[in-house]
Amino acid sequence: MPNANERNRAMHLFRTLIGDVIAARERLDVNDTQTGRRDVVRASLAAIEGEVWLAREHIRETLRDFDDLSPLADLALGEKTYVVTENGKILEQTKSVPLPTAIRLIVAQAQIICPELSVDFNTIGWSNLREAVSIRNRITHPRPESDLNVSDEELHAVSSGLFWLLATIEYIMASTNLALVEARTILDQLLVGDADVLTQYYAALSRDS
Repeated sequence: MPNANERNRAMHLFRTLIGDVIAARERLDVNDTQTGRRDVVRASLAAIEGEVWLAREHIRETLRDFDDLSPLADLALGEKTYVVTENGKILEQTKSVPLPTAIRLIVAQAQIICPELSVDFNTIGWSNLREAVSIRNRITHPRPESDLNVSDEELHAVSSGLFWLLATIEYIMASTNLALVEARTILDQLLVGDADVLTQYYAALSRDS
């Protein structure tokens, strides 16, 4: 689990990114222009990317605490891969993962810690998040000039996608934090020889063997 300094830095990043979204929305309320709408889209997607990064690092560290972080998962969550050169040198490379894929990865890895954790990917919020990514990509790499225009419906999709992600990540992080606290409590009880916990522990070992 991240230490207090890491949590503080994460919270500062989160507040800054969400603050940018709020500021962009407030400017748009005063003066509704296409420039302002694009600013809202860019700020919202920056917040989404930042939140996904924070969640990815959280799951990575929590898996490490559980001793469940596989080498492949470590590479994937860190967006890293490697190549071996002809002379035998190992070179690390950055491997960018699309946002929707990164979210799916976070959920799948969180379920290693919390098998009961469930995220519904059939909701409108998930669909809107995927659409928000497409809108951001479109205005970032426009072809015809009309690609720069952001409609009311698209603004709503961006907002909906952001709120869906925030709620989902909060659920995932709270669930994995609780699992870690419970695991540490059980470990402490085992270390002091709690009879009931020892009985449950040996019963679980028998079922798994």
